[in-house]
Order: sequence, then C-alpha cells, then structure tokens
Amino acid sequence: MLMYLIKANFVLVVLFGFYQIISAGDTFFKWRRLSLLTIYMLSLLLPTIDLSQLVNETASLDNILPRITYNLPEVLVSPTRDLFYWPHLAVWLYAVVTLAMLLRMLWQAFVVFRMAQHCERATMNGTAVCLLTDDFSPFSFFRWVFVSPVNKTPSQLQQILMHEQAHVEQWHSVDALLSQLFVAAFWFNPAAWLMRLQVRNNLEYLADHSVINGGTDKKTYQYHLLAVAYRMNVATITNNFNVLPLKRRIMMMNKQASNPRARFKYLLFVPLAIALLAMNNTTIRANVQKKVVKTTKTTKKADASNKVYEVVEQMPTFPGGDAALMKYLAENIKYPVSAQKAKEQGRVVVQFIVEKDGAVTGVKTVRSVTPVLDAEAVRVIKAMPKWTPGRQGGQPVRVEYNVPVSFRLQ
Repeated sequence: MLMYLIKANFVLVVLFGFYQIISAGDTFFKWRRLSLLTIYMLSLLLPTIDLSQLVNETASLDNILPRITYNLPEVLVSPTRDLFYWPHLAVWLYAVVTLAMLLRMLWQAFVVFRMAQHCERATMNGTAVCLLTDDFSPFSFFRWVFVSPVNKTPSQLQQILMHEQAHVEQWHSVDALLSQLFVAAFWFNPAAWLMRLQVRNNLEYLADHSVINGGTDKKTYQYHLLAVAYRMNVATITNNFNVLPLKRRIMMMNKQASNPRARFKYLLFVPLAIALLAMNNTTIRANVQKKVVKTTKTTKKADASNKVYEVVEQMPTFPGGDAALMKYLAENIKYPVSAQKAKEQGRVVVQFIVEKDGAVTGVKTVRSVTPVLDAEAVRVIKAMPKWTPGRQGGQPVRVEYNVPVSFRLQ
C-alpha cells in the first residue's frame, strides 16, 4: 500500500507538472478537462501495471540457463507478525486524515441533498431550480440548480441559469467530486490541491464561455460576476457561480482563441505515460538481463573432466532428506526488516552446486529481486551443511540445483 501511494503520487506530480507547462496560456478548455481527468486515471492505474510477471515468464529459468537445472520446491518467507515499525503508524495517520476528509465530503453532500429536498421549487426561463432563501451564491450539483432571485434583474437571472445549466449539461459535478476525492486520498501532496484548483477553474472557464457563446454581452456578464464575488458558498463539492479568482476568469473571457493546431500538444501525454510505465518496470528487466549474462559466462567454465550434471542416477541428498531441507530453509531464511520497510517482495532464485564431497559451492542468484533479499537467500544457502553427493555410474559427481525463495508481505 505504501509503495503504491509513493508511485501514484510520483505519477501525479510528473503528469500535473507537464500539464502546467503545456496548458499555460491556451484556451483549449475541453482538452484541458480531458487531460486533467486522464491524469487522475493514470495516477491510479500506472502504479498497478506490473510487467515483472511478463518479464519473468519471458526470461524463465529455461531461458536463463543454457541447460535444464533441477528445481527444488519453492520456499515461502513472510514477515513475523509481531513486527512493528514506523510505516505502520504513518499508514494509520494517513488513513485517519483521509477518513476525516471523506466524512466532510459526505456531510457536504448531505447538506446539499437536504436543501434540495426542502427548498421551494420554481421554473425560471425554462429551467427547474431550487430557490435559496439565504444569501448564498448560486450553485449547481449534478442535476440540481440552486438560485436566489432576490436583488437580481431578469438579465442577471438568465446569465446565472445559462452558467449553471452549462455545469449541469456537461456533468461538471463529476470532475469537481473526483478532484475532492483525490485531495482526500492524496492530502499530503501539494500537487493534488493545486490540481483541484485547476479543475475547478477550468470548469468555470467552460461555463463562462457557454454563456458568452450563447449571446450574452461579455462586459455585462463580467460586471455581474463582480457583483456576486463575495457571496457565501454552500459547499466546496458544488459548482459555484462566483468561484475565484475572478480576475483570471475575466482574462480568459477576453483572451484571443488559441490556434486550433496547437491543441495536438496534449497528445504528448501518451509518450510521457509510456515512459512512466517503463520506468516502473526498468529495475526488474535490468536485473534479469544482468543475471542472464552472468550465468551464461559462469557455466561456460565447466570442462568435460569436471562436468556439472543436472540429473544423475543417484541425486544428492540433504542430511535428513527433502523434508529436513525445506525445514532448514524455512527456519533460517528471515525477511530482512529493511526490505519490509521498503515494501520489497518477490521471487529470488538461487543456484548452487553440490560437489563430489557434498560441499555446497557456486552459490549465486539467477533471478534477482533486490540486493537485500538476494543476499539473505544466498546467505542461508551458503551456510547449508554438506550433502550426500550425487553419483553417476557409481562415481561421485557435481550436481547443480536451483531453489526459488518467495518473499511475500502480508
């Protein structure tokens, strides 16, 4: 969970930073909206896409080794249950804050729902609205439009309704709610808060341009915005008519439309997302490739007079048999604390040779996970007692084994 949060926040920061660069100054508000929603989606999905399984299948033991090697049963290693370290506390604190923010969102949604159930209904300019009695700013939430007609001219009411209907028809509440959920989930990341602001502002740009494109005089509409600039908002999860900063909204209304061909710059998100996905899987792929080269070079050193066998007439035996071997490995291989803290897990495959005298030599990893986990598996294999050597044609011979060790966090 901790590693997923780290990766998701890294993706969010990189993609949002890129968005800030390419979107600066343009008027492609629909493309901005699509890009922001895509950033949210990729931040959630990219950290979950793990190509290690595909890489491991492609670079399986049969491909890594130039010959078939006898594989021992897999050893499963998990952390001790009584272990406690600071990430546990960090996760709990994170969860408490996230829960508090989610409860706040639910309360705001409940307030809006209660207002919708108890408010007086009316139809204005063909739009069904809920009438506000207090001095709240006009707002909408999904299909509901809330307006206070007090001290407003028919022209102003028409502008407000056009603005809020744009929010309703384009389902802007989905974006607003999603941005709030991301702030709750990634509250410790400044990028999540800045992105929420960008989402809300862009929704207002879209609604403002819908009003202007509907025939409303630009200057009159801008003066109206200034008149309601300091009205109180009901909730942050709603689309409010007077969302600040008004100066920025007015600048966007007066800005000349960007060259349509420039909108294709948003397609650059595709190679960036592919690069982030590749970065998430580079370490595993590099480790496998390194082990392939290392193993191939090592095995070429064996000559015919000192041949290393894979399967012989009489296989080597661990003192006490296979059950004793698995018990030895399970009791002696420990999950390193540093690896647990770093959320490192995976399947290490260790190769070794049982010599003619039963000694264990040539211990090395042929499938790597991390240096810490690799080292722990190698340490225990090297410390094994002598085996009863294998025999071929009645003579003791060298026999090669692989033992997979799976480190899994629970």
